[in-house]
Amino acid sequence: MNRACGSWYLTVVGTMMVALAAAGGWVLHSWSIGMGDRRESFGEKHEWGMLQGLEGDHRSSPISNLEFTNVQDRTIICLPALSGGRIWIMLNPQSPPYYKQMPQGQYVLSKAQLDQIARQGNPTSTVEACLASHVRLSQ
Repeated sequence: MNRACGSWYLTVVGTMMVALAAAGGWVLHSWSIGMGDRRESFGEKHEWGMLQGLEGDHRSSPISNLEFTNVQDRTIICLPALSGGRIWIMLNPQSPPYYKQMPQGQYVLSKAQLDQIARQGNPTSTVEACLASHVRLSQ
């Protein structure tokens, strides 16, 4: 190999190595922000899709009491919103955020309802704590 050809070869190989290193760094960076906290993960989108489907199917149906639904391996509760509509809450999400409610809105639970949800729905500790924050003690 003559000197000019060898120099050209080293330049091409060096450039390719730098490009591969940069691409590898970009892939690692993308993976770490995309998978590190798992936001926008397939699991999260799948869980939100379950809530959206239920919300869309039952939007115009009246509600007066707790309703439990199982979708695949998730338990979802529907409860009356203070505005009169329905609020859907996933009791056992497996992807962050670990409290999923659709649509956003206010609701109130009694202690008896919270106990019923804990017995029937087996919520995660995060969901149970969020639900407990909506308990109103009767006066």
